[in-house]
Amino acid sequence: MSLEVHVKDVVRRNVEEIFKAIVDKEKISKYFVSEASANLVQGTEVKWEWKDFDAECMVSVLSVTENKEIVFSWAGNQIVTEVEMKFTSNDDATTEVNITEKSYENTPEGIKKTMQQTQGWTDFLCSLKAYLYTGINLRNGKMN
Repeated sequence: MSLEVHVKDVVRRNVEEIFKAIVDKEKISKYFVSEASANLVQGTEVKWEWKDFDAECMVSVLSVTENKEIVFSWAGNQIVTEVEMKFTSNDDATTEVNITEKSYENTPEGIKKTMQQTQGWTDFLCSLKAYLYTGINLRNGKMN
């Protein structure tokens, strides 16, 4: 049995604004990555960089359904996994964001990586909300 990461939160913004903040390379670099080489578009390879951590990762965009779902594979924790982000609009100003990352081995190392990624995706959602609500980048404490 493989392990999965599941993180979800409600964001008090419309689905279009949230979706654009994730797929747009200029916007995602204001709260999550230092730099993105391209927008998240189905079939593209995108390099995400975290210069403050001297880290980078290639993201293979598998599918994008506007305002509904983003699916990509990456080796964000040195293991190739698939990440699925789903967006459910509850009304004009509230959206539920569900993130699932799979598949980690059911081993002590897999459990450790699953816990690390759970923290990472929770931080992603907190950073997304801070950016959308206030314009602040939690990684550097500066306003965008």
